[in-house]
Amino acid sequence: MTSIAFFGSHPLGLACLDRLADADEIETELVVTYPREHDAWWDGSVHERALELGYPVATIDEEDRVLDREIDYLISVYYPNILGPELLDHPESGALNLHQAELPRYRGSNVFSHSIMNARDDEHWRHGTTLHFMEPEVDSGDIVDRRFVPITESDTARSLYERTRAASIQLFEELLPAIATGHVTDMATPQEEYDGKRYFYTKDSLDGKKEIPQDEFLGADKSTELAIYDKIRALDFPPHEPAWTYLDGRKVYLTASD
Repeated sequence: MTSIAFFGSHPLGLACLDRLADADEIETELVVTYPREHDAWWDGSVHERALELGYPVATIDEEDRVLDREIDYLISVYYPNILGPELLDHPESGALNLHQAELPRYRGSNVFSHSIMNARDDEHWRHGTTLHFMEPEVDSGDIVDRRFVPITESDTARSLYERTRAASIQLFEELLPAIATGHVTDMATPQEEYDGKRYFYTKDSLDGKKEIPQDEFLGADKSTELAIYDKIRALDFPPHEPAWTYLDGRKVYLTASD
């Protein structure tokens, strides 16, 4: 029996926890997530689901409790904290993260927005999801496997998020047998063996980027119009504030979705 600790949140974390519960050869020793009273913008609670499944639960400020458990793997899915070396080194076989972007191309945060804004100039009209081993440097560990979804001309950050989640669930399901047997370790490939551009974005990478001055719209050529259109789509992620401009002194929100 392979033992794991699950660190996660979001609907994707909830879906992955359910898949772990259905895996007969995997035992979940501990779930670390937000407190029950956490006011999240998404639906569903990993905390509540873990209690329903009968798993021990720790909150994110109690993550060190995993050190009291003997585990083969630590699995992270939308966990908000960056884990330090002590936690990463604790599992017998390694720490795994399901990252919602193509590695090594997109490390860090706000990946759906930046993937849309970069797609046209890079001629890279796809977004990925990656299961990888974790290292102290964020999103830098060896890659186990990836899946891809197209980026369309009509995508918003929210629609790309939703479609990537479906691909991530499929990837996670397909790799559960390899986690259970330990074969996942043999599948790992160092990131330096991959070609292509590499980006890293911090959590504040969109701060101050949402205002589009009105004069940018005036007399814009085709290239500028497309860049504005892509930016509006990339910042369209309900329920978060979208892009905006001022019109006759009024703040006007700019969205590509209804």
